[in-house]
Amino acid sequence: MEKQFLDPVEAKVGYKFTDNPFDSVFVDITNRCNMSCNFCYNPQRWQPDMSFQYFKQLCVELPFPVAMRIVGGEPTLHPRLLDFIRIAHRHHHTVYVASNGIRYADIKFMDSLKGLKDEGVAFSLGISMDGGYLNRNAYALINGQDCLTDKVRAFDALIDSGLGRVCLTAIILRGVNEDVIPQLISLAKKHSKAVRYIHLRSAGKSGLWQETEPYTLEEIKVLVSGYFSQKQFLPQCFKELHCPPEEKRQCCYRFRPYNRLQVSLIEFDSQRSVCCPKRGRVLLGVDRIQPFFMSMH
Repeated sequence: MEKQFLDPVEAKVGYKFTDNPFDSVFVDITNRCNMSCNFCYNPQRWQPDMSFQYFKQLCVELPFPVAMRIVGGEPTLHPRLLDFIRIAHRHHHTVYVASNGIRYADIKFMDSLKGLKDEGVAFSLGISMDGGYLNRNAYALINGQDCLTDKVRAFDALIDSGLGRVCLTAIILRGVNEDVIPQLISLAKKHSKAVRYIHLRSAGKSGLWQETEPYTLEEIKVLVSGYFSQKQFLPQCFKELHCPPEEKRQCCYRFRPYNRLQVSLIEFDSQRSVCCPKRGRVLLGVDRIQPFFMSMH
């Protein structure tokens, strides 16, 4: 069912759930958020939360299991997040919750996630750390507030929870937070039993960064490669969305420097990534899925 390249007209209109060609599907389950980040591409807070029925319809009608990326807004604010994860898992979709991590410091919330794991439901949790564990200035510029203390507290709570399968993410802005790269690598090494993924991406010209020249994938690779040996930096990917080198799309790069860690480098919202054949985003209320970046414009 996979399509390597999408018809531009068909992609712009969007695909019915039943005709979905994407291996990875992003679902904005809420537009509410507990932060006001300057890079946000989805600032329309007034829209209502996604209904459970709509999400269930998506999970049922997709023609094959996908990597389900539950996003927002801040997805942990949706009152039925656990039900969303359950129904996606029941229909054999791989679930990843992309969070800013603030609610991980909430003991009651984390207990509910532990209960979900005890039910046998599999999922991964992300935490964005655009300033790592040291760069207050980066948090102030990118996230609109000095939230370093909150982020470190949330990360510690996530590790202590024992939930595992953690993904560390960061937007890398030119001249702002390149120092975060070794910080996240260090955290992954220190907590290797829990941290399984690092996602580093360029900013894209969104939010307050319309005039910022984003890093290209080639430039990000140069920034990151120096922290690994030539062998460790070889392109390898295990059970995660990626574009093989032979496709020559040059929008993302995946490698596995250690047995339990996978690093993803992503060129975000660029001209060559706009019709990515791998990533789709659910459009609210019309039962359609568009290429991820196309749906942002």
